[in-house]
Amino acid sequence: MSFLKGIASTAGAAFSIATSATYDIDWKDIKVREAVIVHWKEVKEKADAALPLAGLRLTKEQKTKLDELLKHQGVFPNEPTDYLLDNLPDAIPPASLNRIIGGVIDDCLKNHNHHDIPTIASGIEEAEVATAAAH
Repeated sequence: MSFLKGIASTAGAAFSIATSATYDIDWKDIKVREAVIVHWKEVKEKADAALPLAGLRLTKEQKTKLDELLKHQGVFPNEPTDYLLDNLPDAIPPASLNRIIGGVIDDCLKNHNHHDIPTIASGIEEAEVATAAAH
């Protein structure tokens, strides 16, 4: 059953990516970062669904960086970290981020004004441990 769910999720992600609108989002902008944090659950869901297709679009270096950011877990963490958000545009090209989660972020930037942005962990310590373990 989970195999079929995985296939349906991957097919849905592929369809979503193929038919999505194009967004011009600056993934290093503080307002974008805040929108990602506030909408992390939805961002994670869409990003996780697109991960099976990552191997088709990313360079070897990008795949390595993404794997490091995901701590070799194959899915995005339940909570974002500063380290993840700072480095994600280096692992996944902005055009791909736009296709995968641009709709969520664009809608947030146009229609919401969040005043209480949750504090997130730096993630640097975990990244150093993950990098050390990989070597």
